[in-house]
Amino acid sequence: MNREGHSSPQLVIVGSGVAGLCAALQGVELGLNPIVLSKDKLGDSNSKLAQGGLSAVTAASISHGDSVAKHVADTLSAGAGHCGVGPVQYMCSASDELVQALESYAVNFDRDEAGTYELGLEAAHSAHRILHIQGDATGAMMVHALVRAVRALEAEHKLRIVEDAVVTDLELQDGKVTGVKYLHHDGEQSLPAHAVLLATGGLGQLYAASTNPQGATADGIGLAARAGAVIADAEFIQFHPTLVDPAQYPTAGMVSEAVRGEGAILVNETGQRFMKEIHPDAELAPRDVVARGIHGQIQAGHRVYLDARVVEESRGSGFLAKRFPSITARLAACAKDGTGLDMAHDLIPVVAAQHYFMGGIYTDTAGRTSVPGLYAAGECANTTVHGANRLASNSLLEAMVFARGAVTAMRGDSPAASCEVDALSIQQIDTPNPAAPLGLEQLQTAASAKLGVHRTANDLEEMAQLLAKGAPVAATAREQAELRNLWITARIITAGAIARIESLGAHHRVDAPENLSGNAGAGIRYGWTLHPSELNNENLLSKEMNA
Repeated sequence: MNREGHSSPQLVIVGSGVAGLCAALQGVELGLNPIVLSKDKLGDSNSKLAQGGLSAVTAASISHGDSVAKHVADTLSAGAGHCGVGPVQYMCSASDELVQALESYAVNFDRDEAGTYELGLEAAHSAHRILHIQGDATGAMMVHALVRAVRALEAEHKLRIVEDAVVTDLELQDGKVTGVKYLHHDGEQSLPAHAVLLATGGLGQLYAASTNPQGATADGIGLAARAGAVIADAEFIQFHPTLVDPAQYPTAGMVSEAVRGEGAILVNETGQRFMKEIHPDAELAPRDVVARGIHGQIQAGHRVYLDARVVEESRGSGFLAKRFPSITARLAACAKDGTGLDMAHDLIPVVAAQHYFMGGIYTDTAGRTSVPGLYAAGECANTTVHGANRLASNSLLEAMVFARGAVTAMRGDSPAASCEVDALSIQQIDTPNPAAPLGLEQLQTAASAKLGVHRTANDLEEMAQLLAKGAPVAATAREQAELRNLWITARIITAGAIARIESLGAHHRVDAPENLSGNAGAGIRYGWTLHPSELNNENLLSKEMNA
């Protein structure tokens, strides 16, 4: 293994979605000499796929009756009483400042002819406050602008970028993170750091159907857990209601919630608009409610469709193509025979699919984890702002606000700085007893069946047994690192789902006692750690399998 011999950098950033890119820009501004390790190419991330937009209270939204207090209230309501109030207030109050910072990096939000932001409405928002870029290309265009800004700073030698760098472990000394190990091309490298920020994204590859990209393999969760960090709220996984049925159209992807915000409805094959019977907000109910509604229809033998034809009829011919150009183009190209789908004329077959992880590496509002020297931001972090169910379009906001805050905190933090964990109910997950190899496909099939929209005690116990007896085995070093991270994360999710016997937000126990459903357990936040024998012991699994 090669150890880089130059002077120790101030900050190593792992990940290059919007959290990692904003952290790098903030790091340069504060003189922290950041190094960005990108698993694939710079900017390849879940952030690029964000269609809905950025929720932010701006002067434009305030002029239409919006306020920070309303944004806070919407976030708390969607989170089913499980959000951290302080972090939510911090995030919502920082949104306008973030928008100004993004515009300084040439992020250009959509405006009307008068130069005013064009604001969208999405599910569970009480006001039009969603900013978009080129309609439904918000994530892709935002990442493009931020990558361009980061590349410019690299050209000025103000930061360093290492692409195709797969981080495999965090290095620790005396309980503090002091660097990272990573795979680069055919060799393993070691990089020292005064602080490490994990901004690695989500865990979509744990599931057979997900809106996430191939690189979403729970890397930050696995890295942090093996370093001894506390992982919290792991039972809360959001399922997006409208992934175009991958069995029929595997390349179509998801259809943004913003389409329903414009008036699209959900129907089954009989034409029944079933969401009206489930929630007063119908298709604009919180995502967990809509996902369960769709899942319930499919379990009952129905097929579910998104009907946006009503939008085209009411707003005029060509409206959908102009408002959602990326979705329109992707749907048009999704069939091998070239026919594709057209929201203006076709019913779009949809299913609920894994979308977002509300849990993650537990942090405070400054991104500090429970391990000194280690910070986290973005989807891999649990700031508690999303509670039991994330409000639509809050993910980009949270990722960037807390990433910038984390980098600012690093400059003044002592080497021993870490977050408080007194508010958590912390438990240690059981140690595994590997008896057979566990591959990715087997893990995805089991997680989809037992850690999905609906959960039961029996399914969760079966999942726990599978994970305890299975050892992740993959063909390449990168695939092995990714599968190990997914396996560790699945064990923590399962433990959290077993512990929370009541239904809450996106965690739906169909066997929950009625008197425990709803917000009864909202005040308990579970945290999880690995057994000391699993901490940064890269040889543990191979030793046990060969015993």
